[in-house]
Amino acid sequence: MSSIESKIKNRSANYKRGKNRDVNFRDIMRHRYKSLIKNKRESLLEKVRNVAYEMRENEVTSFIDKTCIKIDVDEDDGFHSLDEEDKIFDEIKQEILDEEMKWICEQDIDYNVYLQHLHNSSIECPVCRTGNLIKSTVNTISCDVCHTSIQTFLEIDALKNNMENTVAEHSSVCQSQIECIVFPTPYDNSMFMLCNTCQFLFQIS
Repeated sequence: MSSIESKIKNRSANYKRGKNRDVNFRDIMRHRYKSLIKNKRESLLEKVRNVAYEMRENEVTSFIDKTCIKIDVDEDDGFHSLDEEDKIFDEIKQEILDEEMKWICEQDIDYNVYLQHLHNSSIECPVCRTGNLIKSTVNTISCDVCHTSIQTFLEIDALKNNMENTVAEHSSVCQSQIECIVFPTPYDNSMFMLCNTCQFLFQIS
């Protein structure tokens, strides 16, 4: 083998080693940083949930900078200059920023769906007027504050319709305030709407 061929072969081998080292370095740093961020996602979400949307990217960037402290490369690496290292770190952080912003948007969507479901599956307790009536078991609806409980197979929206229709029916003949009370029946507790003025009484559950 001539000296020229030997030099070309050595250059090719060095290039491949350098390329592989570059890929390995990126992969190691990417995996390390992403693991750090994923372990602190709940903290990140808590920080940005009440932040104005246009300020979120700055908040996430700051969180990444504080979490992903630059990790020194082995002294004998001999391949990456400081500028190359900084460029790789910046690229990885930008990749993480894009992923976390996408994840936060997905969490927002899920959270809004949850809030909508909670809104649809609960109504203000007509007894204490503070808590919410929620479906606690298959046949039980109870208040999360005063713990008023009734046994019924009605869904929350059906109970809400019964309450609204009963109030409307009562108000058509009497303008006094209607009250909601729970009476024990032979087999369970049932909810009634009651007016002390006109003696209106109607079972709604």
